[in-house]
Amino acid sequence: MSDLFDREYVCPICGHVFSSKQVKTSAIRTKAREKDFHATFYGENPTYYGVICCEACGFTQFENDFKKAVSEKWKVAIRERISSHWRTQNFLGQRDTAAAIKVHLIALLNYKVLETSYTTLGKLYLRLAWFYRELENESESKKYVKLALDAYVMSYETERLSDEPERELEIIYLIGELNRQLGNYKEAVRWYGNTIHHEYAFKNRLLITYARDQWALAAEQYAQEKNDKVLQEENERKDT
Repeated sequence: MSDLFDREYVCPICGHVFSSKQVKTSAIRTKAREKDFHATFYGENPTYYGVICCEACGFTQFENDFKKAVSEKWKVAIRERISSHWRTQNFLGQRDTAAAIKVHLIALLNYKVLETSYTTLGKLYLRLAWFYRELENESESKKYVKLALDAYVMSYETERLSDEPERELEIIYLIGELNRQLGNYKEAVRWYGNTIHHEYAFKNRLLITYARDQWALAAEQYAQEKNDKVLQEENERKDT
Protein backbone atom coordinates (compact mmCIF):
# COMPACT_ATOMS: atom_id res chain seq x y z
CA MET A 1 0.00 0.00 0.00
CA SER A 2 1.36 3.42 -0.98
CA ASP A 3 2.27 6.02 1.64
CA LEU A 4 1.07 8.70 -0.80
CA PHE A 5 -2.35 10.02 -1.76
CA ASP A 6 -3.63 12.59 -4.26
CA ARG A 7 -4.82 16.00 -3.07
CA GLU A 8 -6.59 18.37 -5.44
CA TYR A 9 -5.53 21.99 -5.89
CA VAL A 10 -6.74 24.96 -7.91
CA CYS A 11 -4.00 27.30 -9.09
CA PRO A 12 -4.78 30.87 -7.94
CA ILE A 13 -2.88 32.29 -10.91
CA CYS A 14 -4.25 30.38 -13.92
CA GLY A 15 -7.18 28.41 -12.51
CA HIS A 16 -5.72 25.04 -13.51
CA VAL A 17 -7.14 22.15 -11.47
CA PHE A 18 -4.71 19.35 -10.70
CA SER A 19 -3.81 16.67 -8.16
CA SER A 20 -0.45 16.44 -6.41
CA LYS A 21 0.90 13.74 -4.12
CA GLN A 22 1.07 14.15 -0.35
CA VAL A 23 2.24 11.75 2.37
CA LYS A 24 -0.46 10.14 4.51
CA THR A 25 -0.22 11.32 8.11
CA SER A 26 -0.42 7.72 9.29
CA ALA A 27 2.61 6.84 7.14
CA ILE A 28 4.98 9.49 8.54
CA ARG A 29 7.61 7.69 10.61
CA THR A 30 10.54 9.77 11.83
CA LYS A 31 13.90 8.01 11.88
CA ALA A 32 16.07 10.79 13.31
CA ARG A 33 15.96 14.55 13.89
CA GLU A 34 18.96 16.89 13.88
CA LYS A 35 19.40 20.08 15.86
CA ASP A 36 18.54 22.33 12.89
CA PHE A 37 15.20 20.44 12.63
CA HIS A 38 16.28 18.32 9.67
CA ALA A 39 14.47 15.01 9.94
CA THR A 40 14.94 11.71 8.15
CA PHE A 41 12.09 9.25 7.76
CA TYR A 42 11.31 5.61 7.25
CA GLY A 43 9.54 5.58 3.90
CA GLU A 44 8.41 8.77 2.21
CA ASN A 45 9.80 12.13 3.34
CA PRO A 46 6.88 14.59 3.79
CA THR A 47 9.26 17.55 3.51
CA TYR A 48 9.78 16.72 -0.17
CA TYR A 49 6.10 17.46 -0.79
CA GLY A 50 5.95 20.70 1.18
CA VAL A 51 5.58 22.95 -1.86
CA ILE A 52 2.94 22.73 -4.59
CA CYS A 53 3.81 23.45 -8.23
CA CYS A 54 1.22 24.20 -10.92
CA GLU A 55 2.34 22.31 -14.01
CA ALA A 56 0.45 24.73 -16.26
CA CYS A 57 1.94 28.06 -15.25
CA GLY A 58 4.80 27.35 -12.82
CA PHE A 59 3.26 29.03 -9.78
CA THR A 60 4.86 27.30 -6.78
CA GLN A 61 4.43 27.90 -3.05
CA PHE A 62 4.26 26.16 0.30
CA GLU A 63 0.95 24.30 0.45
CA ASN A 64 -0.74 26.67 2.92
CA ASP A 65 0.27 29.70 0.85
CA PHE A 66 -0.79 28.05 -2.42
CA LYS A 67 -4.37 27.81 -1.14
CA LYS A 68 -4.62 31.56 -0.47
CA ALA A 69 -6.01 34.15 -2.87
CA VAL A 70 -3.47 36.21 -4.84
CA SER A 71 -4.01 39.90 -5.60
CA GLU A 72 -4.20 41.05 -9.22
CA LYS A 73 -0.90 42.89 -8.82
CA TRP A 74 0.95 39.69 -7.92
CA LYS A 75 -0.91 37.63 -10.53
CA VAL A 76 0.44 39.97 -13.19
CA ALA A 77 3.95 39.77 -11.72
CA ILE A 78 3.91 35.93 -11.68
CA ARG A 79 2.54 35.73 -15.22
CA GLU A 80 5.18 38.14 -16.52
CA ARG A 81 8.20 36.82 -14.64
CA ILE A 82 7.41 33.12 -14.10
CA SER A 83 4.64 31.85 -16.38
CA SER A 84 5.90 33.57 -19.55
CA HIS A 85 9.18 31.61 -19.23
CA TRP A 86 7.64 28.38 -17.94
CA ARG A 87 8.26 25.08 -19.69
CA THR A 88 5.97 22.36 -18.34
CA GLN A 89 7.54 20.39 -15.52
CA ASN A 90 5.63 17.77 -13.61
CA PHE A 91 6.19 17.49 -9.85
CA LEU A 92 2.78 15.96 -9.19
CA GLY A 93 3.92 12.39 -8.52
CA GLN A 94 6.42 10.76 -6.21
CA ARG A 95 9.46 12.94 -5.43
CA ASP A 96 13.02 12.00 -4.65
CA THR A 97 15.67 14.34 -3.23
CA ALA A 98 16.63 15.71 -6.66
CA ALA A 99 12.99 16.51 -7.50
CA ALA A 100 12.52 18.13 -4.08
CA ILE A 101 15.51 20.40 -4.75
CA LYS A 102 14.16 21.43 -8.17
CA VAL A 103 10.66 22.25 -6.96
CA HIS A 104 11.95 24.18 -3.93
CA LEU A 105 14.21 26.22 -6.21
CA ILE A 106 11.17 27.04 -8.36
CA ALA A 107 9.31 28.05 -5.19
CA LEU A 108 12.25 30.30 -4.31
CA LEU A 109 11.92 32.12 -7.64
CA ASN A 110 8.18 32.59 -7.10
CA TYR A 111 8.59 33.92 -3.57
CA LYS A 112 11.22 36.40 -4.71
CA VAL A 113 8.82 37.72 -7.35
CA LEU A 114 6.19 38.07 -4.60
CA GLU A 115 8.72 39.95 -2.42
CA THR A 116 8.03 37.59 0.44
CA SER A 117 9.32 37.76 4.00
CA TYR A 118 12.89 36.89 4.95
CA THR A 119 11.40 34.26 7.26
CA THR A 120 9.94 32.39 4.29
CA LEU A 121 13.16 32.69 2.30
CA GLY A 122 15.09 31.35 5.29
CA LYS A 123 12.76 28.36 5.48
CA LEU A 124 13.34 27.56 1.80
CA TYR A 125 17.10 27.99 2.01
CA LEU A 126 17.26 25.77 5.09
CA ARG A 127 15.29 23.01 3.39
CA LEU A 128 17.62 23.18 0.40
CA ALA A 129 20.57 22.85 2.78
CA TRP A 130 18.95 19.72 4.23
CA PHE A 131 18.36 18.18 0.82
CA TYR A 132 21.95 18.73 -0.31
CA ARG A 133 23.11 17.28 3.01
CA GLU A 134 21.14 14.14 2.20
CA LEU A 135 22.99 13.97 -1.13
CA GLU A 136 26.28 14.46 0.79
CA ASN A 137 26.99 17.58 -1.27
CA GLU A 138 28.79 19.54 1.43
CA SER A 139 29.61 22.64 -0.61
CA GLU A 140 26.01 23.21 -1.79
CA SER A 141 24.62 22.43 1.65
CA LYS A 142 26.98 24.94 3.25
CA LYS A 143 26.02 27.55 0.64
CA TYR A 144 22.36 27.27 1.57
CA VAL A 145 23.11 27.23 5.29
CA LYS A 146 24.81 30.60 4.79
CA LEU A 147 21.87 31.94 2.76
CA ALA A 148 19.43 30.70 5.42
CA LEU A 149 21.48 32.36 8.16
CA ASP A 150 21.56 35.69 6.31
CA ALA A 151 17.79 35.53 5.69
CA TYR A 152 17.01 34.75 9.33
CA VAL A 153 19.25 37.57 10.57
CA MET A 154 17.45 39.97 8.22
CA SER A 155 14.13 38.61 9.47
CA TYR A 156 15.15 39.19 13.08
CA GLU A 157 16.43 42.70 12.37
CA THR A 158 13.70 44.00 10.06
CA GLU A 159 10.46 42.04 10.52
CA ARG A 160 7.87 42.33 13.31
CA LEU A 161 8.61 38.99 14.94
CA SER A 162 7.54 40.30 18.33
CA ASP A 163 3.96 39.71 17.17
CA GLU A 164 4.83 36.00 16.90
CA PRO A 165 7.10 35.36 19.90
CA GLU A 166 7.31 31.60 19.40
CA ARG A 167 8.46 32.05 15.81
CA GLU A 168 10.93 34.69 16.98
CA LEU A 169 12.30 32.22 19.52
CA GLU A 170 12.77 29.58 16.83
CA ILE A 171 14.55 32.02 14.52
CA ILE A 172 16.90 33.19 17.29
CA TYR A 173 17.78 29.56 17.99
CA LEU A 174 18.36 28.80 14.28
CA ILE A 175 20.65 31.82 13.96
CA GLY A 176 22.73 30.26 16.71
CA GLU A 177 22.71 26.77 15.21
CA LEU A 178 23.50 27.89 11.65
CA ASN A 179 26.35 30.05 12.95
CA ARG A 180 27.71 26.98 14.73
CA GLN A 181 27.48 24.89 11.56
CA LEU A 182 29.50 27.55 9.73
CA GLY A 183 32.19 27.59 12.43
CA ASN A 184 31.14 30.92 13.96
CA TYR A 185 31.26 29.45 17.46
CA LYS A 186 31.48 32.66 19.49
CA GLU A 187 28.47 34.11 17.66
CA ALA A 188 26.60 30.83 18.07
CA VAL A 189 27.11 30.90 21.83
CA ARG A 190 25.64 34.41 21.96
CA TRP A 191 22.50 33.46 20.05
CA TYR A 192 21.96 30.26 22.04
CA GLY A 193 22.14 32.41 25.15
CA ASN A 194 19.52 34.76 23.66
CA THR A 195 17.30 31.74 23.09
CA ILE A 196 17.65 30.42 26.62
CA HIS A 197 16.90 33.84 28.16
CA HIS A 198 14.03 34.75 25.81
CA GLU A 199 10.90 35.79 27.71
CA TYR A 200 8.84 33.13 25.92
CA ALA A 201 11.41 30.35 26.30
CA PHE A 202 9.08 28.52 28.68
CA LYS A 203 6.69 27.87 25.79
CA ASN A 204 9.09 25.57 23.98
CA ARG A 205 10.97 23.36 26.41
CA LEU A 206 12.35 21.11 23.65
CA LEU A 207 13.91 24.10 21.90
CA ILE A 208 15.48 25.29 25.14
CA THR A 209 16.93 21.82 25.69
CA TYR A 210 18.39 21.99 22.19
CA ALA A 211 19.78 25.48 22.87
CA ARG A 212 21.47 24.38 26.11
CA ASP A 213 22.98 21.28 24.46
CA GLN A 214 24.22 23.23 21.45
CA TRP A 215 25.49 26.09 23.63
CA ALA A 216 27.74 23.58 25.43
CA LEU A 217 28.88 22.09 22.11
CA ALA A 218 29.63 25.48 20.55
CA ALA A 219 31.52 26.62 23.67
CA GLU A 220 33.62 23.47 23.51
CA GLN A 221 34.27 23.97 19.79
CA TYR A 222 35.20 27.61 20.38
CA ALA A 223 37.67 26.65 23.11
CA GLN A 224 39.19 23.99 20.85
CA GLU A 225 39.49 26.48 18.02
CA LYS A 226 41.38 28.92 20.28
CA ASN A 227 43.68 26.15 21.51
CA ASP A 228 44.39 25.04 17.95
CA LYS A 229 45.22 28.62 16.99
CA VAL A 230 47.65 28.97 19.91
CA LEU A 231 49.38 25.70 18.97
CA GLN A 232 49.60 26.77 15.34
CA GLU A 233 51.18 30.10 16.30
CA GLU A 234 53.70 28.32 18.57
CA ASN A 235 54.64 25.91 15.77
CA GLU A 236 55.07 28.80 13.33
CA ARG A 237 57.40 30.57 15.80
CA LYS A 238 59.47 27.38 16.17
CA ASP A 239 59.75 27.04 12.40
CA THR A 240 61.13 30.58 12.13
